[in-house]
Amino acid sequence: MRRIRDWSIRARFVLAFGGILILFVAFTSIGLIASRAIRQGLSTIHEETVLDLEHAVNLKLSRDQLMLAMKNYMVAGGLKERMQVERYAAHFEAAFRSLAATPSQGAEERQAIEALRGTASRIEARSQEVLAAPDPLTHRDTRAMIEGLIRMSDHAEPLLQRLQEIHLSKIKTLAQRASGLSRQAETTTLAAVLLGAVGAVALSSLFSGWLSRPIRAIAQGSRRLAEGNLSQRVDVNTGGELGEAAVAFNAMAERLETSTIEKKTLYDAAAQRAERIAAINRLITVISSSLDLDAVYNAFAEELKPFLPFTRMGIIVPETPGKRLRVLQLAADQPGTAKVGKVWSSQKGTGIEWVMTHRQPHIESDLAETRLFVEDEIVLSEGMRSTARLPLIVKGEVVGAFFLDDVVPGRYTEGDLDLLVPLGEQLAIAIENARLHDELERKVEERTMALQQTQAQLIQSGKLAAVGTLAAGVAHELNQPLMVIRGYAQELLADERVACEEIREDLRRIEAQTTRMAAIINHLRDFSRQSRGKREVTDLNRVVTDALTFLAQQLKTKNIAVVQELLPALPPVWADPMQIEQVFLNLVTNARDAMEEDGAGTITIRTELAAGGRVGLSVTDTGPGIPSDLQTRIFDPFFTTKEVGKGTGLGLSICHGIVEEHGGALTMESPTSDGRGARFSIALPCSLRDDNQGDRV
Repeated sequence: MRRIRDWSIRARFVLAFGGILILFVAFTSIGLIASRAIRQGLSTIHEETVLDLEHAVNLKLSRDQLMLAMKNYMVAGGLKERMQVERYAAHFEAAFRSLAATPSQGAEERQAIEALRGTASRIEARSQEVLAAPDPLTHRDTRAMIEGLIRMSDHAEPLLQRLQEIHLSKIKTLAQRASGLSRQAETTTLAAVLLGAVGAVALSSLFSGWLSRPIRAIAQGSRRLAEGNLSQRVDVNTGGELGEAAVAFNAMAERLETSTIEKKTLYDAAAQRAERIAAINRLITVISSSLDLDAVYNAFAEELKPFLPFTRMGIIVPETPGKRLRVLQLAADQPGTAKVGKVWSSQKGTGIEWVMTHRQPHIESDLAETRLFVEDEIVLSEGMRSTARLPLIVKGEVVGAFFLDDVVPGRYTEGDLDLLVPLGEQLAIAIENARLHDELERKVEERTMALQQTQAQLIQSGKLAAVGTLAAGVAHELNQPLMVIRGYAQELLADERVACEEIREDLRRIEAQTTRMAAIINHLRDFSRQSRGKREVTDLNRVVTDALTFLAQQLKTKNIAVVQELLPALPPVWADPMQIEQVFLNLVTNARDAMEEDGAGTITIRTELAAGGRVGLSVTDTGPGIPSDLQTRIFDPFFTTKEVGKGTGLGLSICHGIVEEHGGALTMESPTSDGRGARFSIALPCSLRDDNQGDRV
């Protein structure tokens, strides 16, 4: 007994099954064989009958539903009724195909189905024509097609009825066949009993092998699962404990595989998130590494593209709030119409305006399907299919927008905002830092220029003060002996006793040179005094016209044309008209002298409103201009570009001092915008005269 307990399951099963089978085979063989034959016959009757009847009923029901839907569609029209027709037409087609594909069809049944096939095909074709036709409520032809289809369907009714009669006949035939099988079972019972004893042993061996096969399959599956093959499943077609064991094994393997996949998915997601965080940190480092926005943006685009591909990426800023947009930065494989510096005249209705107004990002997955903003049509025509736009906000202020375009539809999703939003915040900070840096540079440059101008003015003032002091002393010391020399020369010329012509010519030269020296001394006196004169409300246009009256004939003689471009209703200035006229005459005289060698030329005199609320007066000539290396000294005392003996070098210096005393500025430009000549411009403050002002500057 102990040795039997140690036997394998297969050996014990063979022993038990063989003994039991020998004892009961004689008593059970007749009943088993007979019942099996009857069961098979009844099963055949059931299967064939159910299958045939089911297909026939489905076909008739589908036809009735299709005709009812057609009638509703003809009466009501509309999309809903049309969709019902389409659905029931598909049901009718599927039902007929199922009927035609039924196996074990007799000749009569096949003949009926073939007769029905043509009608069914015409019904299907006519249904498709109705679906393709316009709405029956508005088109009479469609209604006529539906009515014809209904009549055609009525012709199929006899064929369907005949098919049902054939199926009923088959049921009767199959019932008779089952009865015959029962009688045959009784006849073969005795022979089966004799053969059953022999076959029982063989059957027990086969059955034991079948029983042990699931056990072997479970064991083999367990080994493969332990080796790491998580897709291993056990295919066991049996019930009982072995079937339950196989189901439990498969469930365990499936849970293990699902758990492993979920863990891998979570790991991949965590790795991707960590990689994105690292990318964000790198990009933030790139953004904060420099104040050069171009360099920052190029490095940013290079770092971002591996994580978030794009065809075109850029930054757009509002140039005038609510009016214009300008492309500040761009990185693109296909730039299209977008270029750095491009300006849109209006931002109304654009996606950029939307994200800046609503202060939230916006993604369009496929521009071919949905275009919400005015620029979407242009973006689509350039080959872009998906786009993402984000506002750039710093310290609560919207400074612009950031966009990405790509040729692949569905490229950007809401999940990408986890990467884009923090990067947009950093880009906004970078733009603001660059703006502040540029503003600081501009202010430093402005202050540097102001300091340089102040320094130049101080140097010029120092020069003028020093030269003025020197000029006063020189004029005083030279004037007395010069007057004595000039007086003696004039007295000798008046004396008739001096008859030698050579001596008289020398005396004339002495008189001429002393006269010239007297003029120089007078200039020195004027330069040293720089009298403020009497200030009053002065019309520059009047000063110009009055001064030109004295010079008109002289200029005409030298073939020099004068063009006056005087601004009507020019605001008055607070100045000494005599001193301003002196400055103007000096500038016109210098312009005349500059064109004297050419024998002709043009002087253009213009009055206008200058920057800073000032009034401007300019004198422009068409002469040879002033060399660039001499321009920095043009207002220095005793500096002149004229030939020796034709100028003292004090005229422009005196003019410069007069204009500055009036709170204005005298500047020079050479060559002018047309590439020749020189232009001297005066800018004087508008009149601020009031009752308490007096003669102040």
